[in-house]
Amino acid sequence: MSAEPTTTWIPAENPELEARIVSLGSYLLSAATTFFFISFLFAFLYLRALNSNGLWGGPKPGHHVPTTTTSGIAILACVLVSVLLVRLALVELRGSTRALWWPACAGALLLGLAAVAIQCWQYTDLGFGTEEGGYASVYLGWTGFFTIFTFGAMLWLETILATARRAPAKAPEVEKSVASFSVFWATLGLVEIAAFILLYGVK
Repeated sequence: MSAEPTTTWIPAENPELEARIVSLGSYLLSAATTFFFISFLFAFLYLRALNSNGLWGGPKPGHHVPTTTTSGIAILACVLVSVLLVRLALVELRGSTRALWWPACAGALLLGLAAVAIQCWQYTDLGFGTEEGGYASVYLGWTGFFTIFTFGAMLWLETILATARRAPAKAPEVEKSVASFSVFWATLGLVEIAAFILLYGVK
């Protein structure tokens, strides 16, 4: 006769310790994200200054410049308003009513997804590819990875919202989760500001 399988009981993580781990992880993730996008900042400044064979802007003068900045402004607006809504949600969670935090986070989620959708739509009408000069390579690399990071951040936010909806009693844990997410999302907001200034302003 075979022996009964044994089970090992694993105690639940201390909520305070878990929140501290998530908070520290968000700072480390934000720092790693900053260093990652600094590589595109360096590439922009270096390739623009070097301008090998005059091909920074592509084979034709002005060929690399997007025909309109409307989509860029729309993406910037979506990201920054989303960052502010997450901050508002955090203020609400730390207050007494907690009435508006869920709608604020839901609005931030929709705006973040809108930024991803606008960027994907913009790629269909750029008129240049990665092989057409240094600007084109930096533009597509920077905006492409930013879109991926943004989509990942929205998955994180959606997880927070779904968890809060299923377990409404865990309000303190939700507050710490939103605070951790806010750090990372604000970092991406600063990255988007830098990208807009360089890719649409300086060129």
